[in-house]
Amino acid sequence: MFARLLVGLDGSPGADSALAAAIGLARRFKTTIVLAAITDIRLLERPLLETAAPLWLEGAPAAPIAVEIREALEEEVARILEAAVAEVTAAGLSSETVRATGLVDEELLRLSEGADAIVVGRRGQLHAGAGSLGTVTSHIVRHSPKPVLVAGERPSLCQRPVVAYDGGATSGHALELAARYAEALALPLAVVHASDHAESGDALLARAAAYLSSRGVRFETQRLAGEVVAAVTAFAGRYGGDLLIAGAHGGRHHGWTLGSHAERLLKATDIPVIIHR
Repeated sequence: MFARLLVGLDGSPGADSALAAAIGLARRFKTTIVLAAITDIRLLERPLLETAAPLWLEGAPAAPIAVEIREALEEEVARILEAAVAEVTAAGLSSETVRATGLVDEELLRLSEGADAIVVGRRGQLHAGAGSLGTVTSHIVRHSPKPVLVAGERPSLCQRPVVAYDGGATSGHALELAARYAEALALPLAVVHASDHAESGDALLARAAAYLSSRGVRFETQRLAGEVVAAVTAFAGRYGGDLLIAGAHGGRHHGWTLGSHAERLLKATDIPVIIHR
């Protein structure tokens, strides 16, 4: 189901986690890993502006410091890719490499057209504070048309998947992806819905159960009470969940919007999370 995984690399611990997660997934599906190292122009803008000649001096040569910075970054990219290729090869997997310069999030979204999913860390070189999502990761999960696997901050076998289901369109897509994952690896699924309204919540879970039964997937469902993020993360902890799968946008009457619940789920847990739209 994952023939090609695109991994964003920048030498950060988050990117290292993303590569480890991609390798773990690729081993199960004999996947080709596309290693993308992108020099973010935001790392160049300030030194280039500070050292550039005045705009009215046409043909003025680039300042030496700006050239040195660019060359240093290119050398770092080459080193990162070389190390990543060696790691993928040691795992017995195939890889391809891509180098680019631009806005990292936009370049990864562009490159994802040739992949089945994007794998990123929670934070990279251009990151937010501890405990929050990096700006690149946040942008990608908000805009990617492909599933995005946001790597956990600790190793995970991804053998106890939990699906956060709310009945919306993207939640349905996440459930379908989870079913394919469970089928391919002969794993059980836990499907949860957080709602204090028993009748509507149970009806949604019955719909999910009917779909999974038609696919022959082993599963269990559970309606959770209380606030969505707290309820789902608490269940994942009790269940021993090591992979969380959720839709990018919420159902019409359930309030699961990416800016609130889905993104907060990413911030509230240290296990891998797949966001699908």
